[in-house]
Amino acid sequence: MRVTLFLALLSTVLVAADKHKDTGAQDRQKLQGTWQFLQELHGDSDTSDEGKHCQFIFDGDKFTVKKVDKAILEGTFTIDATKSPAQIDLKVLKEDEDERTGQTSLGIYQLDGDKLKLCACEPSRDVRPVEFVTKGTDFVMVVMERVKK
Repeated sequence: MRVTLFLALLSTVLVAADKHKDTGAQDRQKLQGTWQFLQELHGDSDTSDEGKHCQFIFDGDKFTVKKVDKAILEGTFTIDATKSPAQIDLKVLKEDEDERTGQTSLGIYQLDGDKLKLCACEPSRDVRPVEFVTKGTDFVMVVMERVKK
């Protein structure tokens, strides 16, 4: 009886773990492609026009941020879709000003069809947002829309 109960419990845990793994793979696939900045929020400021001409490109496990067709930031990313909200780590490998090269920005993301919301800290800080709020924080939030081919 105990062995049967243990096996049933073990299979439930394995199925749940596999489902979380699939969710991460699904989210990684959904992120792939080019995203156009729609709105950018910084700390206590209102919406910034700074990012209006920026695009965020996910390609495999790499990302590139372009501004007017020039790469201004490149790096790698990892996600954890099992967390709530889903988490993303963005490691900067190359930056046009070279200030953040080698640093990691901790963030959260939310996918809603062809809309992506990303909220993250500056790469030099070791803190992750827990909600999509920038007011009173040092976080940056970007709302993006998938670029249709």
